[in-house]
Amino acid sequence: MKIQHLFDELIAITKNTESDFEDSGMINRFQEMQYGFFPLCWGILTENNKLVETTPTTEIEEGAVMVLGNDFGTRNYVNGYVSNPEKRVGEIDSKTIINLLNAKVGINTSKTFFTNFYLGVRVNEKATMTKRVEDLTSGYKSLCFEFFVKQVNFIKPSIIICLGHDVKNALIDSKTSFDKWAPKSNSIKRIHHECKHVLESEIFGDRKFVLIPHPCDLRNFNESHMLKLNSILNN
Repeated sequence: MKIQHLFDELIAITKNTESDFEDSGMINRFQEMQYGFFPLCWGILTENNKLVETTPTTEIEEGAVMVLGNDFGTRNYVNGYVSNPEKRVGEIDSKTIINLLNAKVGINTSKTFFTNFYLGVRVNEKATMTKRVEDLTSGYKSLCFEFFVKQVNFIKPSIIICLGHDVKNALIDSKTSFDKWAPKSNSIKRIHHECKHVLESEIFGDRKFVLIPHPCDLRNFNESHMLKLNSILNN
C-alpha cells in the first residue's frame, strides 16, 4: 500500500483548517523528513529510510502493527532536522524510537507503521501536550481523530500500540468506546494493575488497542511491560 495516499488524504482533510491549528498553538507541517513518525516522516522505520541519498520506503503491508505516539514536539525541534542535511532523514536519535526498538518485543520495523495522533507541531517552545499554553480546540481534536480513523482504515493494523498518558487521554476525548481507560486522571500503572491495558473498540472492528507507558522514560517502560507487549504481539 502506498503511503503517499495518506499524504494526499492529509492535504484534503486539512484544507482551510489553518485557524484550527493556530487557535490550538499548532502549525501544520508534513513530509519533511524520512525516518520517523508519520506524517513528518514516512512512518516506516527501515534502514533505507535512514540514508540521505535514497528514496524513502513508500509501501507497508496490510495488517501490520501500528504504533500511536502523541505529537511531533516543537517547531524548533523539527527545524533542527529540516535545516541540517545530515539530519534531515529524521528522528534517528529519538529516545522513543530507540527505546522501543531496543525493547525485546519483536517489533518488525518493515511491518510496523509509526504515527502520531496530534497533527502539526507546537509553536510555543515551552508547551507540552499535557501542560499547554493554548487549549486544544474541539475542531482541532476532531480533525486529528478523523484523520487517525482514516489511517487505521488504510493501514488496517491488527494491533495499535498506544504510547503513554497523553495518547490515552486523546482517545478518551474522542468519546468512542475508550471508557475502559477513563477517567483521564487514571494512571497507566493502575490500568495495567487492573488488566485493562488491552481493549477493542467497536468502531475499529476487532483490532486490539494496547496501552503502554511512554518508551521515552525507561523508569516506567520496564521489563514487565515489554513481556506483556511481547506476549500480545506473538499471539
